[in-house]
Amino acid sequence: MATATDTATAMATKPTRMRPERRPRARPLTALLALALGGPVLAQEARVEPTLQLGVTWSDNIDASSSNRRSGFVLEASPGLSLSRRGGRISGQLDMSLRNRIDTSDSGRGTTFLALNGRGEIEAVEDLLFVELDAMASRDNPSLFSGRGRGDSLSSARANEVRALGIAPRLELRFGDTEAMLRYQTRWMDGQGVLDRQQMERWNARAGNATAFGLFGWGVDYSRTDTAYGGSGRRDVSQEVSRATLFINVTPQFRARLIGGHESNDYATRRGESGSITGVGFDWRPSARTDVSATSEKRVFGRGHDLRVHHRRARSVWELGWSRDITSSLESFAGLGNDPLYRQIYDALAATVPDPLERERAVLQILSALGYNIAGLRDTVVASNHYLDKRLSAGVTLIGARNSLSLSLLRSDRERIGDLVMNNPLDDFSRFDRVRENTASLSFSHRLTPDTSLTAGLTRSHARGSGVAAENVRRTLYSLGLGTRLGPSVSSNLTLRRQQVSGTGRFTENAIVATLLMRF
Repeated sequence: MATATDTATAMATKPTRMRPERRPRARPLTALLALALGGPVLAQEARVEPTLQLGVTWSDNIDASSSNRRSGFVLEASPGLSLSRRGGRISGQLDMSLRNRIDTSDSGRGTTFLALNGRGEIEAVEDLLFVELDAMASRDNPSLFSGRGRGDSLSSARANEVRALGIAPRLELRFGDTEAMLRYQTRWMDGQGVLDRQQMERWNARAGNATAFGLFGWGVDYSRTDTAYGGSGRRDVSQEVSRATLFINVTPQFRARLIGGHESNDYATRRGESGSITGVGFDWRPSARTDVSATSEKRVFGRGHDLRVHHRRARSVWELGWSRDITSSLESFAGLGNDPLYRQIYDALAATVPDPLERERAVLQILSALGYNIAGLRDTVVASNHYLDKRLSAGVTLIGARNSLSLSLLRSDRERIGDLVMNNPLDDFSRFDRVRENTASLSFSHRLTPDTSLTAGLTRSHARGSGVAAENVRRTLYSLGLGTRLGPSVSSNLTLRRQQVSGTGRFTENAIVATLLMRF
C-alpha cells in the first residue's frame, strides 16, 4: 500500500514520470501493444523485436524429489516479442513469449504457456491526464516450503500459474506551487489453483505545498481500498486511510514531518477496527546522490515504520530498507521492476549503460546467466489473505571496468491477518499463521572479452512457518554461467547449477542449462 513516506515524497517534490520497466484479456493486452506502438509522440524511440529462445536443460532430479529421482532432458522453444517505446507521451516496455517445453524423460510430456511482463504510461492529456498500465503472467513456485526455489525456470506446472493486470488513470493539477492528484487504480489477479480470484480498487486523492509558508508546508492525503474475492465465498474487505502532514523545512536539504490522521479496515474482523494515526518523519538529501527518508507512525496494527536509504556513486549503489505495514499479493506482486536484485544491478549500470532499454537487456542477461526466472516471485508471496509484513533489506552493487559484484540481503516476517481464506497447499498462509524468511544473494560477473562474460552466483535462504503446523526449510543455490554474443542479434548462455534443500521437502539437484536467444 502507499505509505506515508510515498505520500510525503510525492507532495514535497514535483511529480515525475514513472520509468517504464500483468487473467490478462485480449483488450488489456491490446492496450499494452498500443502503448508500445501507437500514438503520435515527439522525440520518440520505438523498438519492435521478434525473438526466439531455444533451450536444453539436463537435470539429475527433474521432479525435485528426495525419493524418486528422475534424470533427463527438458527441451524448450519459445517464440516471443519485445516491444519498447520511450520519449514523448508514451513510454513503456512489453516482453512476452510463448513457452513450449517437452520433458523427454516422461514420454515426451509437454506444456505450453504464456509468459508476459509489461509496464508503461500514457500521457493522454498533456500535463493533466496520465494512464498507467501493467500486466504479468508467469509460472513460478509460490511456496517457500516445497518444490523448487523461487525463480527456477523448471517450475512450469499449470498449478503455479499467476496472472495479474492493472490500470491506473490519474489527474495531476497545479495551482501555483500547490500540487494536487486524483488517482484511481484497479488490479486483477488470479491463478490456476494458487489463489482465489481477486480484484483491488483504490481511490487516492492528495494535495499539498511543502514550502507554502517558507519554513512550514502542508499536505493532505486520502485513500480507500476495496478488495473483492470473486466466486470464492469469502467476504470482501476494505480499508480507508486519511492523513494530514505538517512539513518543517529546517534546511534546503532536511525536511521534518509531523503526521496525524485516521484509518479503518475490516481485514481481521467483520465489524472492523479503526483508530487514529500519529507519527513523525523526515526527508534528508545531503547530496545529489544520497536520499534518506524515514517515517514512524502509531497505527491500528501497532507501530508502523518505513526507512529508505539510497546512495549512488560513480560505480556503486547502496540501498537499505526497513518497513512494517499491511499489504497483500495484489499490492506487492508488481513484476520484474520491483525485484530487489534487478533494481540494484539496474541502478548500478546507470553510468556505464545510460540507455534504459540497453541497460534492462544487460541486467536480464546477467540474471538469466545466474539461472533466474526473470518474472520470478523472489520478493513477495502469493496468498489470498492480507498480511502484516515486517522486513529489513539491504544491498550493494559494485561496478568495475570488467567486473560487477552484487550482494542482496532480505529478512522478512509476515503474519496472516484474519481467518483462513482457503485451504491450498500452494498458499503458505493456508498452512501457517506466520512465515519468516531470510535470504542472501551474491552474484559476480566478469567480462572476459567484449562479447563474453563469466557469471557466478550463490543464494542461501531459510524459511520458517509456524501456527497450527510448523516447517523449516533451508535452500542453497550455486550457479556458474558463461554467456557470449555470437552476433549482433544472437547470444548464448551455458549455466551449471546445483541446489540443495534440507528440512521439509528436502532434495538435491545438479543441472546444466544451455540457451540460445535470437532477435530479429
